[in-house]
Amino acid sequence: MGFLRFVEGSLAEEKFFSGDVFPKMLLPAASSDRDLAKSVAAERESLAAALDRHRALLFRGFDVASEHDLELAVEAFGWDLYQFQNGSTTRTRLTNRVYNANEASPEYPIHFHHELSMRVEAPSKLFFFCKEPSPVAGETAIVPSDVVVEKMEERLPAVMEKLAEVGLIHFSKTGSDADAKTDVVFNRTWKSFLGTDDKVEALKRAREMLSCNSINFFDDGSAEVVYGPLKPVQERGGKRAWFVPILGHTDDRAMVSNVFGDGSAPLPPAALDAYADILAENCVDIKWQRGDVLLLDNAVVQHARRPGKPPRHLLVSGCGTLPMPATGWLNHSSRPKQEVL
Repeated sequence: MGFLRFVEGSLAEEKFFSGDVFPKMLLPAASSDRDLAKSVAAERESLAAALDRHRALLFRGFDVASEHDLELAVEAFGWDLYQFQNGSTTRTRLTNRVYNANEASPEYPIHFHHELSMRVEAPSKLFFFCKEPSPVAGETAIVPSDVVVEKMEERLPAVMEKLAEVGLIHFSKTGSDADAKTDVVFNRTWKSFLGTDDKVEALKRAREMLSCNSINFFDDGSAEVVYGPLKPVQERGGKRAWFVPILGHTDDRAMVSNVFGDGSAPLPPAALDAYADILAENCVDIKWQRGDVLLLDNAVVQHARRPGKPPRHLLVSGCGTLPMPATGWLNHSSRPKQEVL
């Protein structure tokens, strides 16, 4: 590569899976002018092949200082725009392709997940740009989801066999009225992100936007979105990935629950504990430097946010589309509900 240098062994956090470094770091070549967009345009095919092999690429040392610089670099890859839609978290659009990443206070962690994996369509590629790192911690952690599947099969073969057979029902709560407009991770109610206070219309819109089949509405203004039965493990491009965020996105375990797809029992605590252990054992924490750009293959990489401090500021951009599998339709209920449509 004339404009870029692949660097191996320079990240203390990197790991090797099947002989390939994760993530792969790229620096500007000594002869380049550190223009990332120009470098990408010249090396587009090689970079796409590198992403397919390594799952994640970290560009460091380039002159990327603003959302406009990031947009030029993203456009240079030539991939289709992914249009982010409103959700239960806050994200401000800055340019045609670039948004603030989750705007919750950086002190709140966000657990591992594939970006928008419970939507009808998710981005296939995901860019993160560090405009300002946290003065303390605040890393973005990444983990190869195919490795997570492999390790789960090794540790809990019976659970994985049952999930493959009957699937999973996943329950995920939105923010409540008390959370609205605060700095917590889920700070938007169903009325806010679905754009209606009519429950029938809300269910219609949710089915169009999310891979869900029903919603349970609660008196505190929150709602529980019900997905499934669906298969938590999906295969794309010869690699498998765990797409359902069974631990939820926050430390509040009351925000999420999981039941086997036949309604026979909740997913056992041992499975949740094993899943958490596997994530911790196989993840890599990206210690941000100002100007870093991290490119992830969202089909095979999960990411998370470590707690940090202001003024941590990350931007995000998505490309391509990753169709999510349609959810099944429930004919049973596994828990008491205040109101079901």
